[in-house]
Amino acid sequence: MAKIEIKGTPEKLERVSIFLKANNIQHSIVDDFGNHSKEDSDKYRVLMSKYNALSTKKE
Repeated sequence: MAKIEIKGTPEKLERVSIFLKANNIQHSIVDDFGNHSKEDSDKYRVLMSKYNALSTKKE
């Protein structure tokens, strides 16, 4: 397993997830968000639910 750290907003993380999915690269988003606002934390959790579910379906 390799790890990539994406620094930025939930929107940037979603763009990366879309790219990885489009290129059939399995990935998951983990809960390691540090000090973010409640709104950003909520957005990250939505992304985790959306993209981690897609990733596990292909396995």
